[in-house]
Amino acid sequence: MQTKLTLLELLRKQPEMYLRDLPETILIPALDGNRPDEIMRRLEDATIDDIAFAIQGLESEVRVIHRRLSGLRDLYEMARRRGALGMTTVANAFANISTEEDSK
Repeated sequence: MQTKLTLLELLRKQPEMYLRDLPETILIPALDGNRPDEIMRRLEDATIDDIAFAIQGLESEVRVIHRRLSGLRDLYEMARRRGALGMTTVANAFANISTEEDSK
């Protein structure tokens, strides 16, 4: 007996590459003044506007993650320029940062 595929399973089989990674649910962020709480909605029940709001929410999260990633990369590169090795702690790598800054 063959089982009928769900809409989400059918969408995931489409040739567009990223559709295979579609989530079961989407998070629709709260909207200032219009909707005080975020909403979790099954993808099949989401409106196109819900998807647009979910995209905006994810883009905000990605920006925060990108800033954190960039900060960690900068910190890593600064530590390496200061001669830090793999086992050096951040505290040790930057132990004299305030005195170095004062002498510049």
